Amino acid sequence: MKKIEVRCPSCPGIGFIEVSEVEVEKAKRGVFAVNVSEGIICEHSFVAYIDKNFIVRDTFITDFQLELPDIIPKKSIEPKDSVQLDSINVSLIKLNLSASLIAYIIRAILHKRKIVLIFDQLFMFDDVRVFFDYITRNSFETELIVISEEQYNSESYNDYIVFNRKNIIKDDDGIINVKKLGIERALVQKFFEEYEPILSLINLQNGLQKAYELSETIIDIVKGLKKKENVYSKKVIEDLSRINNVKIKLKYLDFLFEIVENYFKVKVPKSSNVSNFLGTL
Repeated sequence: MKKIEVRCPSCPGIGFIEVSEVEVEKAKRGVFAVNVSEGIICEHSFVAYIDKNFIVRDTFITDFQLELPDIIPKKSIEPKDSVQLDSINVSLIKLNLSASLIAYIIRAILHKRKIVLIFDQLFMFDDVRVFFDYITRNSFETELIVISEEQYNSESYNDYIVFNRKNIIKDDDGIINVKKLGIERALVQKFFEEYEPILSLINLQNGLQKAYELSETIIDIVKGLKKKENVYSKKVIEDLSRINNVKIKLKYLDFLFEIVENYFKVKVPKSSNVSNFLGTL
């Protein structure tokens, strides 16, 4: 076993975890994910991603109890159907894009925002673009520019959200709210923890496509409302179950409401928080 120092991404807590050298070796094509439970380092639970050199690439707060719906999109992509899929070096993506960064970019995409990624690995520019093009295939439009530090001029990108590999450089509207990244984090965690590269990509692509299709169903529900009629969470969850044959939880429904309002620009006339809460009991 190898002892590795890790820092909590939510507080100043620092401590050590032990990882199996055999398991890390198995994950040499990418990164090895370790679930750090509450009480090991601090009061928080999080995921630490470790590369083959036993370097902590990222630590990532996540909700281990958060459930993603288990459904197949209408246009599910099989590996044999996509030449684009074969061109993506998944191991390179996992080693050079942190889980947090991917979750941030996905959130920006779901808010239909233009994105600049300042990236120091020039040889990976095409890989990064193809990766995000693929995971949003059949679903969300993505306007992502990958440039070097020398190419970046803040005045040219006033209406963009700007990231580098480690930080949020520019987010004037506060879109990247870490406290609201639950579903995005769960999708990215599933991507990193799947050992098989092609399957991890397909899972992430399918997860985003599922969200897109369910959001379209909610839009149809909203358009079918009578004047001044509100939507109730329990009723929407029942309708999605009936129409899309999927069971979702309230947290996931709130995620879909955000997509409907911020990506599709359709206002959801939700009932009061109290009524919504009582309706789900």
